[in-house]
Amino acid sequence: MSIDPEVIPPSSSAGKNAVSFVPKWAIYGAIGLGVLVVVGMLKALLPLILMGLLIGFIWKQAKTY
Repeated sequence: MSIDPEVIPPSSSAGKNAVSFVPKWAIYGAIGLGVLVVVGMLKALLPLILMGLLIGFIWKQAKTY
């Protein structure tokens, strides 16, 4: 004889307030990965932005004389 699991009838609202469970390690891992991606992008883009500003400043100074 098998055991039948409890079934919630479709007319019941018992399952509407159920909370989905996400493990904390998954949340912290996603946050950590996001931080690493943002830091990597900043490390790649910041020198390019600064070099562009420096070249623009040099170009502006060269055009004035």
